[in-house]
Amino acid sequence: MSKNGELPKKFEEIHSKIEKAVTPYITVKIVMPEGVDKEEFLKLENNDEFLQALSGFVKRWLKRSIKQSRKDEA
Repeated sequence: MSKNGELPKKFEEIHSKIEKAVTPYITVKIVMPEGVDKEEFLKLENNDEFLQALSGFVKRWLKRSIKQSRKDEA
């Protein structure tokens, strides 16, 4: 690969690291459930309402997980 081809790749790597440092995030794989329309399922990746619902789920999950962890330590 030429130097010019390496620069965009390196930029993306650095950009990704900076983005995670400023606003941490995780990437999650969700297997498409049976009986779901593929196109509709794939649209969820860019659906703000869906992503907000997942964010809410994560908050509830972590709150419950931390609470359980504290009980286990007591």
